[in-house]
Amino acid sequence: MLSLHKLDLKGPSGAVLLTATEASLLKAFAASTDARLDFAHVATCMGLENSVAQKSNMQVRMVRLRKKLHEAGAEGAVIESIRNFGYQLFEELEIRK
Repeated sequence: MLSLHKLDLKGPSGAVLLTATEASLLKAFAASTDARLDFAHVATCMGLENSVAQKSNMQVRMVRLRKKLHEAGAEGAVIESIRNFGYQLFEELEIRK
């Protein structure tokens, strides 16, 4: 469960603190009909420009977010890169304001 007010993510293994950017990104994934976001949308959520130079910054942030999801108890492929498109979230999120 994602708490937007507390900026934390609770799962079977406990709670993990998130940054406002990470919470915003997870909220955008949850709002998407197929839990997919294109690179431009991800960059916007992260406050980055959608450029090749920023893509490596985006990848580092996604690795950190994946680690936090695993710390909360998610297993397997949580967020995967979709070639020439963006990213997809494979965990169902309950969002609490």
